[in-house]
Amino acid sequence: MSRIKRKSIIPVVERQPDEITLACEDASSVRVPHSASSAPRPLSRRPLEITLKLLAVLVIVFILRRQFAGVKIDAALGLIDGVGFAVFLVLIPPLIQLFAETLGLALCIPGTPSPSRLLKVLPARIGCDAILNSLPAGVVPAETLRPVIIGRSCKMPIEESVAATLMGKINMAAGEGLFLALTIVLVAAGGGVYAGALTGTAAVVPVVVLAVVFAGVVYIYSGPRITQLMSLLKRIAWNRWRRFISGIEASVSRVDSTILHFARRDRRAVFASLASFVAGWILLGSESYLILRILGQPVSLSQGLLMEGTVSVLRIAFFFIPSAFGAAEAAYATLIAGFGVANPADVALAFIAIKRSQELLWIGLGYLALLISGRRKNRDAGQSCESN
Repeated sequence: MSRIKRKSIIPVVERQPDEITLACEDASSVRVPHSASSAPRPLSRRPLEITLKLLAVLVIVFILRRQFAGVKIDAALGLIDGVGFAVFLVLIPPLIQLFAETLGLALCIPGTPSPSRLLKVLPARIGCDAILNSLPAGVVPAETLRPVIIGRSCKMPIEESVAATLMGKINMAAGEGLFLALTIVLVAAGGGVYAGALTGTAAVVPVVVLAVVFAGVVYIYSGPRITQLMSLLKRIAWNRWRRFISGIEASVSRVDSTILHFARRDRRAVFASLASFVAGWILLGSESYLILRILGQPVSLSQGLLMEGTVSVLRIAFFFIPSAFGAAEAAYATLIAGFGVANPADVALAFIAIKRSQELLWIGLGYLALLISGRRKNRDAGQSCESN
């Protein structure tokens, strides 16, 4: 039986006595300088970071206690009970959103997208998002695992799967920026307490957001930006660090060339991917609107978009908390109270209960997708060994 050759994520560099080797099922030998990987963080920063995080948590607790001080559990449960089977309608927007964002990620992979490719990319989308939303600082393991799953499922080199993942994240971030600009305009034009919010100098806010998004996308896709970043990092006067950067330069160059080739060769796919992510953000906002409507609250679609636009920013700021738990609740309660609904604390509690319940459902489905994907990989590996 011949041994299976594995693809190397990072070219092998000269091994030094104080280096360690990381074992990875998709990399035959990835060597990281011991000092660079395990060096303690500066002690002066740790107390400051811990203090800032504690202050953020205390602010969240204060807002939650203030917003839910007069909540009546029975009244909130009564609102949920009155929804009945209409609660299943809440699953429709995230289901369509899942398809839209999976399509946006699949469009970043070279070649014509097909239903089979969507199914192959699905575990990378729903599974890694489950990790991201359920673990503290889950963005690190989720975004590390995503290109591995894409490369394994689509049978493509790791450099191409990393490039596809990076393009997906770029387009998703740009889509979020466009969504925020659209939300600001719709909320200001929708009347109510926010009517006239874009008068005077405030009118340039959505224009600035759009300009930043456009300039950012054009800049990223117009040159070898990752290679340039590596060149800057290589200037750090530390021999072990420079050896590490030199070891990954070839792989980084291939990732950059893949991104540039794709962006210049198929601009339609780039814009289609961006449009898919914008649609995903809009669907996420429509989900909040739908929940409030089935709870009997006369809110507008623009108000639902405002809620998710606000929470999307909080998820970035509170990335160290799974799914921005607490911060999102504080934002939902504050905005619902600002909408002028009757019994805002009761409505907010019922809204949060429905919102988080369906999020838990999608997290469970995401881990199930990862489990099925892992078993399929093991089965394919076993069949490949038998054939050899």
